[in-house]
Amino acid sequence: MAVILSACDSSRSAFSREQYRAAATALYERQLYREALDTYQEYLRSPSIVPEDVPNVLYQMGVIYQENLMDPKGALAKYAVIKALYPDKTFENQLGKRMVACLESMGRSVDATQARSRITDLNPDTAKTADGASVVAELDGRKITLGEIAAMVGKLPEAPLEVNQLVREYVAQILIADAARRKGIADRPEVKQRIGQVENQILTQAGLMDEIKIQPPTGNDLKYYFEANKSRYLTGSDSNATFEKLAPRVQADWAREKQGAEYQKYVERLLQTAKVRFYSANAGASAVR
Repeated sequence: MAVILSACDSSRSAFSREQYRAAATALYERQLYREALDTYQEYLRSPSIVPEDVPNVLYQMGVIYQENLMDPKGALAKYAVIKALYPDKTFENQLGKRMVACLESMGRSVDATQARSRITDLNPDTAKTADGASVVAELDGRKITLGEIAAMVGKLPEAPLEVNQLVREYVAQILIADAARRKGIADRPEVKQRIGQVENQILTQAGLMDEIKIQPPTGNDLKYYFEANKSRYLTGSDSNATFEKLAPRVQADWAREKQGAEYQKYVERLLQTAKVRFYSANAGASAVR
């Protein structure tokens, strides 16, 4: 450890602080991970290093061992030094999670379990159940209910064995996702992009439900709509159908059309207040709006 952290060498350094960092970054970007680690190691031993850089460099080395070289033992060694010498450095609560992930990858499940229990942020108190909810599993103190699972799958199976299997699969999904977060997978650019896309889809649906509210038809709204669109409805086997028979279909079409119109109005309002420019796919950078 003393060798790793030695910064007292009075000999001249090969590079300045900025040059060491730039060289390590350049090697990393070219996927020369071993060479990047060597450069970081040399920087740790050089007189150019400043004290505040030491834990950051060790952490970056650990990430390279863990994510790029698939070497959990090498990564854990770096994280352990940080944990021992810089207990206040948590790297936004990622250090402990990464240490747990390394222990899991090394097959040290007992140590991993003990480490997980010491990381309070791995067990957020965000899943409190409502009174009377049916708890079907408990994970690190978090109670999982049938209602939570039903909200995800839509409709629960009737057979108890199928329900039990669904619960196991749901818990497994949580465990796998938590393990991925501890490995830092959620911070990878391509994963963050996909998470952002899914988040946008969910927020879009919720935002539209909150913004677009269609009042139910009143008076003769549906009859007027039917009369204006008879050619659409009075075809085939329904050529002689009455309005009463087709009323459910008419109402669904009426509501869909109203929602579409309100959607267009809402989007136009947003476009008018936002700085948006559209470009033609065939015209390069020529603006179309």
